[in-house]
Amino acid sequence: MLEIASQMILCLLLAALLGFIIGYLLGRGACPQEEAKPKEDDDFLAQLHNLSSTQDEPQEKETEIESDTSTPQLLSSPRGGKKDNLTRIKGIGVKIEKTLNDKGIYHFDQIAKWTEENIQWVDANIAFPGRVERENWVEQAKLLAAGEETEFSKRVDAGEVSSSKKS
Repeated sequence: MLEIASQMILCLLLAALLGFIIGYLLGRGACPQEEAKPKEDDDFLAQLHNLSSTQDEPQEKETEIESDTSTPQLLSSPRGGKKDNLTRIKGIGVKIEKTLNDKGIYHFDQIAKWTEENIQWVDANIAFPGRVERENWVEQAKLLAAGEETEFSKRVDAGEVSSSKKS
């Protein structure tokens, strides 16, 4: 009886192994290989990698990351080591500001220069697509970059906007 049970277990294990092998081989043929990324994406990622690998080295001035026409102006660090408070733009809270900073966007004038293509790039690279146009970030940034204020920026400066408070 024990001999029959051990033969049945052995057969089940062999069947399972054979099933995994066949499934793997059939699965590889059914799923086409992922296409290679476009060259410009590779160049951009290589530039980002180079920037991150030199972050520990002191930098005297920021560098602009070269990009295609759809990528907005990105910086490796804030100019003069001081970034603008992007939460003064309605629709940008602390979390989105951090995401923008992580991408290389630190200043109002960077946002003020965005083209339609740049906005599409930002929409594809932040968690809330459509927000740039819906909440008029570019128009607000133009005013703030010129040293003017908006009603919203006045409320942020007064500490009345909870989503703009740094923790």
